[in-house]
Amino acid sequence: MGDLTEFSTWPGHPNIFYKITSGAVSFSVKGETHAAVGLAKKSGADCEHVIVIGHNECWVNRSGKCIERHRDSTMLRSQAFTKFWISWHNSVLQFGRTNDGISLIRKEIPVSDIKYVTFSAYNGEAMHWKLYLPPKLEILQPKKVQGGLEWVKGGDILPNGALIGGYEKEMLYVIRAKHHAITLAPGKFVPSLGLAIMSWGGEAHIKSDIEVLCGYNCIWVPTIGDKLPVGAVVAGYAGQEPLYVGRVVKSGHLLLGKVLMSHKVCYFPYKDREFSKQEYEILVNPEISMDSPNCCDKERLSD
Repeated sequence: MGDLTEFSTWPGHPNIFYKITSGAVSFSVKGETHAAVGLAKKSGADCEHVIVIGHNECWVNRSGKCIERHRDSTMLRSQAFTKFWISWHNSVLQFGRTNDGISLIRKEIPVSDIKYVTFSAYNGEAMHWKLYLPPKLEILQPKKVQGGLEWVKGGDILPNGALIGGYEKEMLYVIRAKHHAITLAPGKFVPSLGLAIMSWGGEAHIKSDIEVLCGYNCIWVPTIGDKLPVGAVVAGYAGQEPLYVGRVVKSGHLLLGKVLMSHKVCYFPYKDREFSKQEYEILVNPEISMDSPNCCDKERLSD
């Protein structure tokens, strides 16, 4: 898991910028008035968008003007932490609560090249935060991926720092699970169902023994067929061939699946079946090169 960072912010205090390149972030916050989360292209730069969270409403500001608002009676609380998520992908900004995964705000706006997130008190009193950051490279353990990603044993409840990878009426998380004796394949975790699902052989399969990908230092790179970007994260294997994490857009959803380079497609589970697409996005770690052993299971591939 990533490092848990707990901190407080006050109105007028300098903002601290956290580098998060995965296109999504989750955090917990509590306080008396309003909390604000800013999205920026560079550390210390003006925020492209600011999500403001109050006790009974939330809204998005751009250039100081409100462009989207949502009213809800169960937002920010003063005495207990509430966990939220924000994602920015394909020029769509979304914000919601982690407990239900439903978007409270969904706005189509240009939010490309966002790499930094900052947290602040919008006005009034101090705000208190919890944020999970990627683990440092020097403390890598087995099953960790270089550059701040880590496979963590999962169950019915997601571990802290679980990577948001897609959206299907709620946020989806990246998992992997064994299938037969010679396959370790990535898939998706659906929080509302408490289920991990991967696809194989034309069908969707529910898995209970899973690992969840945790961390934030990654990006999604568009590709096609067998064009493998530098730094693609190896998530498993099918026999002697590596498998990568992919995702596709289908029926308005952003769905997670597996990339098999020899087949030149991304396979993904949807409505109890397995589908495939030649055009997809693949998970990439920007800190590693093609020659880096970006997954401990690389040893398994050379057996």
